[in-house]
Amino acid sequence: MAKVYVLREPRRGDRAWNIYALREAARLKKWFKGVYYSPRLKRLLAVFKPTPGTHVNPEVFEEIGESALRDAYRMECPRGCNRCCVFRSGAFILENEVNKLPPSIQERVLRQPSELIKTPGGWVRIYRLDTESMGRCVFFDVEQGECMLERLGGKEAKPIVCLLTYCTVFATRNGEKYLKTGYRDLGDGRVEIHYRRVSDEEWEAAIKKMASTWLRFRRVYKSSLRGIESR
Repeated sequence: MAKVYVLREPRRGDRAWNIYALREAARLKKWFKGVYYSPRLKRLLAVFKPTPGTHVNPEVFEEIGESALRDAYRMECPRGCNRCCVFRSGAFILENEVNKLPPSIQERVLRQPSELIKTPGGWVRIYRLDTESMGRCVFFDVEQGECMLERLGGKEAKPIVCLLTYCTVFATRNGEKYLKTGYRDLGDGRVEIHYRRVSDEEWEAAIKKMASTWLRFRRVYKSSLRGIESR
């Protein structure tokens, strides 16, 4: 039976270690199962389930029992929201992820600003993707409202940081939809998040509210394109 591993908590103020952890997580990206909130552990858990025999770095991952996920909420990124992609996205991609992209996409990434960071596991280069206006990701399709990398190669083509980062507003559990009603940082990596089960209508209304940033930007974006075309 495959074991379940979770990424260890990010270390506050230790960017080098956090980048190292992301690089190790990116190596197991195809076994990524999602981010869950465990009310019992009061932790957000980035869950990976690699096939038996896969090397898992114990510095970065810890093994847990699947029972820890039984009462957990699964974080969701509903289509149509796009808030994280269009506004102050903070998106970046690691060098070992770039190497797995098609050559044409690699060329676009390599034109982005980059930084070489010394980590506990060696030097890691990261490329910024949040270089469009308002911090929009360069791979966010404004008109279609979707990630171009995901459209090209599925979720595995997305940067690991995008897969692991959630606003925690939307969640599901046992086939039911939930919305966040409260959040409290307890320290030491523990958080207290409260959720309320909602109807499909409430869920869709929340998506529309979160999507307002993208929709406003899209209107401005389309208007600017028409202005350029009319010159």
